[in-house]
Amino acid sequence: MLLTIAGVVAAIAVMNAVFPAVTRSSSALTTASSTVDERIRTNVNVVQSVGELDSGGSFVDTNSNSLFDFLVWVKNVGDVTVPAVAEMDVFFGQPGSVTRIPNVADSVGVYPNWTHVVEGGGDWEVAETVRFEVRFDDGCPGACSKAAGTYFVRIVTPNGVTTESFFSM
Repeated sequence: MLLTIAGVVAAIAVMNAVFPAVTRSSSALTTASSTVDERIRTNVNVVQSVGELDSGGSFVDTNSNSLFDFLVWVKNVGDVTVPAVAEMDVFFGQPGSVTRIPNVADSVGVYPNWTHVVEGGGDWEVAETVRFEVRFDDGCPGACSKAAGTYFVRIVTPNGVTTESFFSM
């Protein structure tokens, strides 16, 4: 009789120790699976990149903001809406001098910075395009310091999916 009671108590003790660990592991696997699924279903592509230089290398203020802008259009070609566009990372520059450019909300009025516009308005849903404007205060329109040449841009979504492009102007 004592052995039976001891066996039942031991079994309950083992269950109390093992069950929470199994539950936590199951929860962790579910969360990891969901995260991986979202990342696999997220896909964005740079479709166009231009700067405000004409074919002769002169500044052309295409949006009349008196800043030197590089415009990058990125299309959502994945299966999910891309959340938190303002929290993306934008890396930009000429090869060998690429830097992370902060969002305008994080830059506290300092240049360079970037803004974005969802071309269709609202959230960045499947098949929609976002226009990123990387803005510099480089003495434009009088004496711009940006030179014609090759530039690089990389956009990183909050869940780590990247797209990048080299372009010349």
